[in-house]
Amino acid sequence: MKKKWIVTILVTVLVLLVAMGIADLTLVHGFEKPLFARPAQTMDDGGSGLYRGIGYTIRLEGNFLPEEEFPGVTQYEFRVLGILISAEIRD
Repeated sequence: MKKKWIVTILVTVLVLLVAMGIADLTLVHGFEKPLFARPAQTMDDGGSGLYRGIGYTIRLEGNFLPEEEFPGVTQYEFRVLGILISAEIRD
């Protein structure tokens, strides 16, 4: 019975981690900042830089200063365990 609880907890944690990664991928794919990944190395523009989640990294470039004409994310790279999953540049 104890093994069943451990497996259930591990599966639940794994599902939550995958859901967090998918949520962040969806946000950056829509050229917004990630929700769950934390900034690891950022620039002084308010958002560009490297963000780390559990098992994935996101590199963002963008216009985050208030005086920018087109604010927000302009380019991103999403990597899982170092493997490039998605990268895009906003037109």
